[in-house]
Amino acid sequence: MTRPGGRNVRVDASELNAPPAPADVCIVGSGAAGLTLAARCAALGLDVLLLEAGGERVEPAVQDAYAGEVVDPRVHWPLDTYRVRALAGTTGLWGGRAIPFDPIDFEPRDWVAHSGWPIGYDEVARYYPAAMEAAEAGAFDHVPSAPIVPGLDGEWLHTTIERFSRPTNFWTRYGKELTAARNVRVVTHAPVTAVRLAHDGNSVDHLEVRAPDGATWQVRARHHVLAAGGLETARLLLASDDVLPDGPGNAGGWLGRGYMCHLAATFGIAHFTGAARSIGFDYERDADGIYIRRRLAPTPGAQRRLRLLNGTARLHIRDANDPAHGDPVLSLMFLAAFAVKYEYSRGAREADRSLGPYLRHLGNIARHPLRLGHFISTWGVKRYLASRRIPSIALPARDNRYPLEFVSEQSPNRNSRVMLSEARDALGMRRLRVDWRVAAADFDSARATYRLMRDELARTGTGTLDYDEAALEPALLDAAAYGGHHSGTTRMSATPRDGVVDADCRVHGVANLHVASAAVTPTSSQANPTLTVIALALRLADHLKERCG
Repeated sequence: MTRPGGRNVRVDASELNAPPAPADVCIVGSGAAGLTLAARCAALGLDVLLLEAGGERVEPAVQDAYAGEVVDPRVHWPLDTYRVRALAGTTGLWGGRAIPFDPIDFEPRDWVAHSGWPIGYDEVARYYPAAMEAAEAGAFDHVPSAPIVPGLDGEWLHTTIERFSRPTNFWTRYGKELTAARNVRVVTHAPVTAVRLAHDGNSVDHLEVRAPDGATWQVRARHHVLAAGGLETARLLLASDDVLPDGPGNAGGWLGRGYMCHLAATFGIAHFTGAARSIGFDYERDADGIYIRRRLAPTPGAQRRLRLLNGTARLHIRDANDPAHGDPVLSLMFLAAFAVKYEYSRGAREADRSLGPYLRHLGNIARHPLRLGHFISTWGVKRYLASRRIPSIALPARDNRYPLEFVSEQSPNRNSRVMLSEARDALGMRRLRVDWRVAAADFDSARATYRLMRDELARTGTGTLDYDEAALEPALLDAAAYGGHHSGTTRMSATPRDGVVDADCRVHGVANLHVASAAVTPTSSQANPTLTVIALALRLADHLKERCG
């Protein structure tokens, strides 16, 4: 498809016999950040070129470029998990949680190493309403309708909420708009293999793209934006070492360091004393049909006084692996473990899968066929036939006992890092090697947060929390680095000494190179990064418009 004058609107690189013409802005990657940025830049009148390494669908040969080495496979999933090298990027897998970062996340905290952003919460928050709209997650309103546990909210703990997108595939959301725009070109199967700087290292001369026929293209633009995710963005910069041996933006040695995900574990059993129907466990829907769920979190005041990391706890369904639960739905979940996401199925994959438990799970299903049939007919419609999917299975507990699903930020740690290995992919790029680490202070914070929740349940008379504190650290490591929330590898900082990009997401020392990714977040919050990444992409679009005039 071509626009008048012969300039391609959307084309596969195999159809081109020369590199794409220069643009105002060249964006590398078509995930939530890249597509949001492209749409906003186009709306602002900029000429946009978007390069995607893959095609419309996942192709094993293309996806292989994401494979790499993990130093400790027990605590970090394989590198090609949670990443999609195709149009829409990882939004093709996204669960849809749309949660803003909190004001405290942006503040310097003397108990959190390397904390503090060079911009304040308000600078990002003004873009959150538009980010919510982009994600199709409703209004920017995160005030709960009621406490998650009546009588528990107060000085130390409070109820927060998470809103959910459809979940939105961002190519489905923006593809038609972008391909119809006269100032946007989208090129698929156009993998960028290096950022080539001018001889003085102060600007980008061109991006190196490997064409399908094996030729190397030089693609130029006034401004270049890496929107390839927290791992691949760092990989590209580390690989671009011909002019600056340590890579662009690496004067302070932070490139690839400070790598964060989230600490998480389903751990401990809360037993509430109030009426079962008063517990805010299930999903709610607002007037626009948006799914909402309540959570429990330490207040900002509690975080400061107890020196806690930012964390939250959700009420979870019972362990599906143990057939003693007697629930046909949970038994069906166990039997279907290999068909669901890695993070949800890992426990079932590693559980006792001998004949005995299988027979007990089958017995649960056989004893309650009507209950299971009703669940499948109602939940299945909400999950697979509705335009806005219910996010997950939520089975209220008859005995008012709920496992807690705990999620916390990590403190930034220079020794937690991504680097290049000696192995190379089919394009000749060095593969990634990931050494993800957790600081002792992170485990200390998790233990203190659990004690706080236990003590507040007891003090308020709203329930009890039973757990073995000695087992918390192993549980966090067992479920660690969950969700694919790759953050911090090109952290934002006021000076080159303390990070890789500046307050405008521009790579320190390189005039026309920017990053749009969770890679820029100096701290990782309790929140999934997607909404904040979208907000930062919208903010970057406004900045690029100012730069381009």
